[in-house]
Amino acid sequence: MMKRSFFLALAAGLVASLMLTTPTQAGSVVTTEAGFSVTPSTGLASDIEVTYSITPTGPLTWLGTTTVNVLSTSIVGNTITVNFTPVNAGEVDFTFATAAAPPVTFTSASLTGVTAGAKGTLSVGVAAAATGVPEPASIALLGIGMTGFLAFRRFFKKTSVA
Repeated sequence: MMKRSFFLALAAGLVASLMLTTPTQAGSVVTTEAGFSVTPSTGLASDIEVTYSITPTGPLTWLGTTTVNVLSTSIVGNTITVNFTPVNAGEVDFTFATAAAPPVTFTSASLTGVTAGAKGTLSVGVAAAATGVPEPASIALLGIGMTGFLAFRRFFKKTSVA
């Protein structure tokens, strides 16, 4: 009977260990830097739109932006639009979460709301793409594996009294 329990505990520990070697992705958090300038310097811009190439597409979850005063944001499919207080140059960091695993790339970007007579330039690049954390099931498997290893140790510590 003891051998049967021992092998069951050992099998559970090994299965848990093997399962944890390839954890599943829970998604990605991506930060995209959109740097822009408007010439002449008296011109102003008020909107940046970036379309991402993400598999699977959406849903995106907006996590925020920095460096400009954001008036509103919207996400339609895999397009993020940020409306901000008019400025003549600067950088906007788009940070969002997606179910897709990296890499996440953008397919197009546009700078709109540029005042008449001014020309806007825009450069967009993915600054950081962090991988997701293991799913809660992986943590449960870790617990099962540790239990199996502890049971394995306990069986060998027991001594029989004659």
